[in-house]
This record gives sequence, C-alpha cells and structure tokens, in this order.
Amino acid sequence: MKIAVVYQYYQGHSSPGHSLVYELTQHLAANGHEVTVVSGETGYMRRDKPVLPWYRRLLRWEQDGAVQIIRTYTYSELHCSYLGRLFSFISFSLTAPFGLLKVSRPDVVLASSPPIFPMLSVWLVCKMRGIPMVFEVRDLWPESAVQMGILRNRPLIAVMSWMERLLYNKAERIVTLTHGIRDDIHARGWPAEKLEVITCGIDTQMLYPDVEAGAEIRRMYGWEGRNIVLYFGAMGEANNLDVIIDAAMCCQDRRTLFLLVGDGMRRSHVESRIAALNINNIQLLAPVSKDMARGFINAADLCLVTLQDIPLFKGAIPTKLLDYMACGRPVLCGIGGEAAEIVQAAHAGVIFSPGSGQQLSALVFELMSDEARRLDMGNRAVRYVQDNFDAVSSRAAMTVLLQKVVGAD
Repeated sequence: MKIAVVYQYYQGHSSPGHSLVYELTQHLAANGHEVTVVSGETGYMRRDKPVLPWYRRLLRWEQDGAVQIIRTYTYSELHCSYLGRLFSFISFSLTAPFGLLKVSRPDVVLASSPPIFPMLSVWLVCKMRGIPMVFEVRDLWPESAVQMGILRNRPLIAVMSWMERLLYNKAERIVTLTHGIRDDIHARGWPAEKLEVITCGIDTQMLYPDVEAGAEIRRMYGWEGRNIVLYFGAMGEANNLDVIIDAAMCCQDRRTLFLLVGDGMRRSHVESRIAALNINNIQLLAPVSKDMARGFINAADLCLVTLQDIPLFKGAIPTKLLDYMACGRPVLCGIGGEAAEIVQAAHAGVIFSPGSGQQLSALVFELMSDEARRLDMGNRAVRYVQDNFDAVSSRAAMTVLLQKVVGAD
C-alpha cells in the first residue's frame, strides 16, 4: 500500500511525549508499505524555536528510516496561550494540504486528530484526488474543550461541531483509541460498522521493568533514599495538576518527593502555585525524550495519572497510564471510567477522587508503607499490558483496517 499519514505532532523517540504515530509508520514501512507523513514543525511538548525564516519553512522534506516526512510551516508559539494554539492549528490547516498534494497519489490517507481544524482541509484534498480517508479520533473535539471550559465562543463551537460531523460522515472508517470515544460517536448516530477501536499499543521492548535504569536516574538526580511519586507527561488544562500540589501540601512524610516531568500551558501555573505556597517536596523537571522515559518511570515508587473530573474523560485512557504499567509501576489513578476500569481489572493500583488531594496524600502514605503490595501491583500491571495493550496487536489491527479500506476502494 501507499499510505499518507497526516498528524500535526509527528515525532520520534528523541522527543518528549508519545510517539505512537511514529512507531506505527515505522512498522508499516518495515513491512513493505510506502509511507509518507505530513506533519507540522513543533512537537506538543517541545518549545524549540525555528531557526529558518517562515518562507523557507513552507515545505521541507526529511527521511526517517524508510518513512518520508514532509514538514509544513506551522505557527510555533502554541505553548504560550490558547490563542497561540489556535493559530498553530489554523496555520497547519492552511499548509498541510500543500504537503499532501506533494505526495504521489496514495492508496489511503490516515488523518489523526486532534487538532480537528487541519482534518477538514485534508479531507478536501482527499475528495479532490479521490483518496479514501481513515479518520483517527484521539480525543473528542470540540466537546472536550467545551466541558473543560476552554471553549465558550458559540460560533466557534458551532463551526467545530459542523467540521466534526462532516468528517465523521465523509471518512471511510473512524478509528477510536478507546471504547468510550467509540460509544459516544455511535450514540450520536454513526453506525457501528463504520467505527473501530484500536487502542494505544505499548512497545514492551522499549518500556519494561528496569531496576538498573531507575537506579541510574536516582543517582544522577540525588534521589537515593527518597520515596518518589511521579507524574510524567503533558501539563495542560486537562491534566488536573492542582490535585498533586494539594497532595504534596498534605503530605507529612518529608522523605516523599512529588516529581513532575513534562511541559504544557499549565506549567507556569504549577510553578507559580508551588512558589506561592512555599512547597519544598515537589520538583519539576523539563520534559525528557521517549528514549529516557523508561529510566524515569522505573525510578519511581508510585506513578500518578490525573485528569479533570468531566463526563467525557470517563472514556479516556492516557498513554502515560499504560507506560507506567508496562514498566511495572503501581498507579494512583485520579480518573474515572475506562482508565479506572483498567487499573482495577489489572489490580495495578488504587483509584482516588480527582479533586481530593487529601485522599491522594493518604494513599501515598499507605502504599509507601507497604512495599510488598506495591511490588504485587507492579507485577500485575506488566502482565496486563502485555496481554491487552501490546503494540504488535495494535499495529496489526491498523494494517488490516487500512488494507480493507484500500480493497474496498
């Protein structure tokens, strides 16, 4: 197959954040498919400023193994504000079609969202060239932004909702990462046969229990003898980081260190609140590459996953949850719904109320006092991910789906 993938934040293992699209495309190319990626210039947790002037960045070609990448100009100040993020989405919406038009006609286009704005222009190119489009929905927009209170402008909500309906209608197939997202779309009228769940697949050759890697990170940062509670990932509006600060304030054990590794628009808020409250048992680090993730996760005694307490997030499965579990770390899960069900089914951790820092602090104290229980949770977590979320199965499922769409065309 000749496959074009459009995703604004395509990045490999040398960048911070998830690399699911990278791993999928490398897998497809390694299995004989011709793969081209159209992507923006900036990762969702990278703040690198472009060096070249904008007019020399309109279209740039890169080669990553057997995968060809076309980078198109994208507004780079997306981390500064919601307006900056909107400008970033719009700029990629305008430039991505030109990148896709440069691709020798593919058999199928896999368009991955969010953001949703570029997907409309991608579909227009697909329609013009007669190419079937598979629409991968990683998050429900605009509804998630509305429920979080980020998006209040009614005309903009109406425009985004219209885009969402049009894309669902025109896509050959809709792929969702969770059953909750699939169920939401199905309940709003799209037929079950058009929807397919392909969950996040974890590369268990890259993320696994590694005592030596964890010990090395502890030595590097002087954390020997500390009880480490780790949050690893994006620091955005959705991630409910205030509950971690609240828990750190309640924590009476001075040996316990709450470690936050990542970046996002709420990082400055977190830094300001820690300084204002004069909390000395929280440490913030800049995001680290996916290559280094295994060491940091294995350095932790407990790992945290949190989201805002809104109905839509009951269908969310943050990638970090599965990363933690693949490394054999017990999880404190401040999310209801599908994520909580995974933790409970695996017996891989404990659920806490998303708004209760006091409950989180009490659970940290309880589990830090019971090493045998933490070890048992970690062992169960590894087995569960290997049985249910191995990347081999997810990549195979996506390959089969793309082949069906190409065959149907």
